[in-house]
Amino acid sequence: MKRKSYKDHVVELLSHRRRSGGWYSRATVIIDDGKTVKKIPILSRRRTRFDTLLEADAYAMELAKLWIDGKIWGGNGRG
Repeated sequence: MKRKSYKDHVVELLSHRRRSGGWYSRATVIIDDGKTVKKIPILSRRRTRFDTLLEADAYAMELAKLWIDGKIWGGNGRG
C-alpha cells in the first residue's frame, strides 16, 4: 500500500489484481480532523481494467484528487 498526500488529505492507493487478469483501481481518502478519522473509499468502475499496478494506482490517485477537489469546492454534494 502506498500513501500520498494531496491538499492536506492522505490518500492510500489500494489497487488490486483481478482474477481474470489486469488490475482495478482503488484508493481511500483519509480525513483526520483531530477528533475522528473518516475513510472514504474511492473505486473505479468495474469494467475499468489496467495492465499494470502503476497504471491502476495512477488512475486511483486521479479519482481521489477529483473527490478531494469536489469536497473542497462543493462539487460533489459535500462541503
